[in-house]
Amino acid sequence: MLDTNKIYLGDAYELIKKIPDNSIDLVYIDPPYLYEKGGNGLSELSQRIISKNKEVLGISDGFDYVILDELVRVMKKINIYVWHSKAQMLPLLNYFEGEKKCWKDIITWCKTNPVPATNNIYLQDTEQCFFFREQGVKLNPGYDLKSRWYISPINVADKKLYDHPTIKPLDLVKRNIEASSNEGDVVLDCFVGSGTTCVAAKELGRNYIGMEIDKKFYQTAVSRVNGITKTGQTSIFTNFEEMALSFEEMSY
Repeated sequence: MLDTNKIYLGDAYELIKKIPDNSIDLVYIDPPYLYEKGGNGLSELSQRIISKNKEVLGISDGFDYVILDELVRVMKKINIYVWHSKAQMLPLLNYFEGEKKCWKDIITWCKTNPVPATNNIYLQDTEQCFFFREQGVKLNPGYDLKSRWYISPINVADKKLYDHPTIKPLDLVKRNIEASSNEGDVVLDCFVGSGTTCVAAKELGRNYIGMEIDKKFYQTAVSRVNGITKTGQTSIFTNFEEMALSFEEMSY
């Protein structure tokens, strides 16, 4: 049994076995992405670039879909957000929409200042998140909570404050969690990264359980949920730094 309002260091595939059946109200995850080859060429130089991107960005070969069965087991009803790469779309659709007969929505984060990498590929100016829920799971009322798209610059400020390469906008995560859970509910993120999901849940009066296998990101997430940045500053002193970085984002 895992306590709520705590982030655990370890392998999510093992830690999740300690969560009882039907005890989680909402799952919100941003698992390691699986990237298709293409757009970079097959030359030795191109392959070195791909390898370097994986090293710098922390890109892995994806995640083991066996954890989906565990996530379904621990949820009271299927109620889950999954950020994904293009290569992960079909397996997720087959599992949740095909096998589990869930309803589906697609949440899109539109970036106003994407990295200008256009070598035979479209700009990486959007990221998608599937929202799956089984019949009977209701969304909370509120016009502002129901939008399927979110527009913002690449969040350079958060990346610099918390030193994580794929951090999602806190406001977007809060909007999703507020739409799909209630105060006092338990939100699970088993690939917690820098801790955005846990921070959002805490600020919204939800309970949370976080899991992270990388010790560096685990320490970042624990500090962040307690209001401390990677520099050791408490959040009360980061407002001026965030304002300065927001100006930098506009010219990124």
